[in-house]
Amino acid sequence: MEKNKQEWIKMKFWTVSAVLGMCLTCFTVLYFFYFSKAYEESRLLNIVNYVKVQCSVYTRYNEVSECKCLIRAIDSARQVSVVIDAKTQDGKEFNNQLLEECTDQLWLTGAMVLDANGNIVGEYSESGSVDRSRFAKIQEHVNKETILDIADHEEKVYSQQISCDDGGHIDVAACARRDEPGIVITYYYTSAEFLQNYKLTIQSLLNGYQTFSDGTIMIVDNGVVIASNDTSLIGQDAKKQEVIQALKKNADSRHLMHLNVGDDFYYGLMLKQRDYYIYAYIPERTVFHTLPQNVIMVMFIYMVVVTLVWLLLKKSRANSIKIEMEREQEYQRKLLEEAKKAEAANRAKTEFLQRMSHDIRTPINGICGMVDVGDHYSNDLQK
Repeated sequence: MEKNKQEWIKMKFWTVSAVLGMCLTCFTVLYFFYFSKAYEESRLLNIVNYVKVQCSVYTRYNEVSECKCLIRAIDSARQVSVVIDAKTQDGKEFNNQLLEECTDQLWLTGAMVLDANGNIVGEYSESGSVDRSRFAKIQEHVNKETILDIADHEEKVYSQQISCDDGGHIDVAACARRDEPGIVITYYYTSAEFLQNYKLTIQSLLNGYQTFSDGTIMIVDNGVVIASNDTSLIGQDAKKQEVIQALKKNADSRHLMHLNVGDDFYYGLMLKQRDYYIYAYIPERTVFHTLPQNVIMVMFIYMVVVTLVWLLLKKSRANSIKIEMEREQEYQRKLLEEAKKAEAANRAKTEFLQRMSHDIRTPINGICGMVDVGDHYSNDLQK
């Protein structure tokens, strides 16, 4: 009976533990699902907001830097014009050698002088044909009518920064010639290597982010990816990026969006900066990569706790049985002692009664004998 009761308690305990374990598993899965999603949402938002702020800072810094370069280019053009005017007034003939002196003194890449009709009357460049190709680049971007208009307005200037195919840029400036009608054009070439080392680039913002842990971050300008922590995406058309198009359809700058792109699933968000669109997305499996480990860890801890509880209950039950057995043994011992005491008392009573019976029976027998003699000689009083 006791064994059946123990088996029933054991079965009941493990059944309840199994049900609670399944409930705990469901709760753990849901909890870590939403926790992982909220964590990645917060992390991606922080990354994107940081990139947004830094993009604004970098843009302002580069704009200021560009303004400084153009102001320097304008000052250089005016100084060349002043030098030419001073030299010609001193009776020195204007020629390319004079332009070379001005260019060397002002650390320019090249200079050119045009007449009022836009014809070249003098030019100098540091490296000949290379700078001629750069001047051709300048001619592609500079409006000739705007340049010629400067010849009639002494205080009017023109400046522009032109990007080159090699990654460098050219700072161009033009002003009116002082000694006679014409235009002075100066330009300064900055190499891509120098810009890479000293100019703040948007791409440098993303160099520390890893795609496998931080997701893919893209900065898009005019429909082209200009920066990304996945360098293979740089220069690609944003319209060909399915993730970007999916994010555009569900634009939300505060919450993660679940995206289905082909057979892959992602979580992502987008943010609009003043000049750029910032996109960030991360594979679904990366968001929840710790979910199985967390669930297994919780269930392991639960099983350890359940096992410890069972062992404690089992030990407690064994102690209870032991105490009950000790109490039963103590009761049996006392009962045996009482029985022995009762038996001894009964024996003493029996002995007493036997002794008293013998002591009483002897005189009574004598009395009875005398009574019988008296009855027999009742007619003879003397006897």
